[in-house]
Amino acid sequence: MEKRNFILTTLFFTGCLFLLLVLNLSSVSAQQKSSLKLGINLDVTGSAGWTGEPCQRGIQLFVDQINAKGGINSHPLELVIYDNESNPEKSATITKKLIQRDNVIAIFGTVLASTSNAAKPFAQDEKIVLYTFSASFEPNYPDSFSFSTMVPTIGMVESIYDYLTEKKMKRVAILCGTDSTGQTWFEETNKAAKKYGFEVANERFNIKDMDVTAQLTKLKAFNPQTLVVGSAGIANGVVVKNFNQMGFKIPYITGSGNVSDSFLKMMVGNEPDLLLLPAPYYVVWRELPDSFPQKKLMQEFTEAFQKKFQKEADMYGAEAYDGARIVAEAIRQVNPTGQKDGVKIRDAIEKIKNLPAVYGKTYTLSKSDHRGHYKEALVMVQVKEGKFVMAK
Repeated sequence: MEKRNFILTTLFFTGCLFLLLVLNLSSVSAQQKSSLKLGINLDVTGSAGWTGEPCQRGIQLFVDQINAKGGINSHPLELVIYDNESNPEKSATITKKLIQRDNVIAIFGTVLASTSNAAKPFAQDEKIVLYTFSASFEPNYPDSFSFSTMVPTIGMVESIYDYLTEKKMKRVAILCGTDSTGQTWFEETNKAAKKYGFEVANERFNIKDMDVTAQLTKLKAFNPQTLVVGSAGIANGVVVKNFNQMGFKIPYITGSGNVSDSFLKMMVGNEPDLLLLPAPYYVVWRELPDSFPQKKLMQEFTEAFQKKFQKEADMYGAEAYDGARIVAEAIRQVNPTGQKDGVKIRDAIEKIKNLPAVYGKTYTLSKSDHRGHYKEALVMVQVKEGKFVMAK
């Protein structure tokens, strides 16, 4: 009898151990589902280098947060990262590499219109979502796989013109670069000027120019009430310097693409008396009332970014974080197994409605709107004592 009990007891414990082993292996198997690869093609160096790094950090923060919770449907997210050096040719090469070699299911980037336009054909042909952070890039076209978190240039222009109308300013000098970003600004500022009944004078400059005194001299003769500059980064810094040297005493207004500490550092010693920009609400979130619906979300993002990177987040980090949130929501719904599900991911993004934005208000996307928000996400800001604050 004792021998029989011993055998039964041994079999019982052996069975329990086997069951535990099977359950443990099943658990490990569930935790080790294949990773979902996401590509990053950003302007980390080059003329727009000061924009790419915060975008990359915003995406990295979100991916780390998702992976800490077990991934999406138990699939961890994996980032494949490249720097296009603000070069359209390199952006095109990187896009092909991300799709054909790295097998990513979606791509984040770029910031510049030129590098975004270079990436677009390859992502479009392969039906892979391309989520950009450019205002001048146009993501809305038939069967588009392109998206952008940033309010379009025309939304910025109308925000500026609404402000000027409120201040009773009608004579506007416009100085735009000759690159793709500058071309978009030139077209939109002039088209909107007719709608608003403004008198305008136009000049253009090459973004590689180190002096734009000749153009500013012509614009000064127009006796404008303000100057609107359609350019970003280093080129805008050149305009600011010459603007100050020539003794202009009118407001200097430029686009959201220049809302960053890097731009402020670039202007040190050449700050205009009044520098104005349309910016997403995130830039001045601390000034918003506690009743502002997205303020808590903005605060949580800011604190998490600060904790991870030991530095303040900026607009670019916020919009890239939002882009990652949107793509992740689509992936969660679709549960893709590979690039063949690119159409499903695109279609799922187009169905996202009223998603609270760290950037500003909310995102409501559709087949015809691949940005999801307009000028309602913006507020006019000014630079005061080296910081962006709400404009008076």
